[in-house]
Amino acid sequence: MRIYISGRFEDQQRLRPQRDALWAMGHEVVSSWLDEIAHPSGMMDEIFHKKLSIKDLGEVRAADMLILDTLGERSSGKQIEYGAALSSVTPKLVYIVGPRTSTFHYLADHVFSNWEDCLHALHNTRSTSQVAQDE
Repeated sequence: MRIYISGRFEDQQRLRPQRDALWAMGHEVVSSWLDEIAHPSGMMDEIFHKKLSIKDLGEVRAADMLILDTLGERSSGKQIEYGAALSSVTPKLVYIVGPRTSTFHYLADHVFSNWEDCLHALHNTRSTSQVAQDE
């Protein structure tokens, strides 16, 4: 399954092990922002942020699932990605890890209090779907 992890840029290091665990289960994590660094010198901020936004929304569209991390502080970017996943023409699974902080969070398919529970559920989902494909 192609998964997009949505979170704050400041939480990259905290979320990378979660991404690695998903890859180890056989999922493809398409959220390239987890490995991004500060924008190149000489590029205007407006152009840089516009390009990042377009790239991130494209990755959300390409994903089969979005996992919104609400364990970090609030930010607007991850909420926009969440909304894009919910309103996608192609249906997506939408999970939240952490507390609901918005009315729209009640639209999620599942809410987990921590990443361990989320990864456990995805591991079981992967195992079940893999068995079905093998049969």
